[in-house]
Amino acid sequence: MTTTPALWEFLGGYLHQDWALEFTNEWQALDQFISDAPELASSMTDEINRVLSEHKSEDDLHAYLAQLGANFRPLDEAGYRGWLSEIARRVEAGRS
Repeated sequence: MTTTPALWEFLGGYLHQDWALEFTNEWQALDQFISDAPELASSMTDEINRVLSEHKSEDDLHAYLAQLGANFRPLDEAGYRGWLSEIARRVEAGRS
């Protein structure tokens, strides 16, 4: 059992190996996840904050996210930390 069910569902269910066949980009996948599972999305920000505090290095974050089923690699210099922070920001913006 995972301690991050929202991230597990989003990463494994929406950003899986073939995600690019279904979505234009990761943000479209996130929007679909929020629409499909609003109850899970509501806990995403807390989960991301916990993951960021527990996994300090990029390599550790990458390994943890891969364990959850993510097949996505951020292309910008902000890396996984910046990408997860942006996910949290977008989820919060959608709740307002």
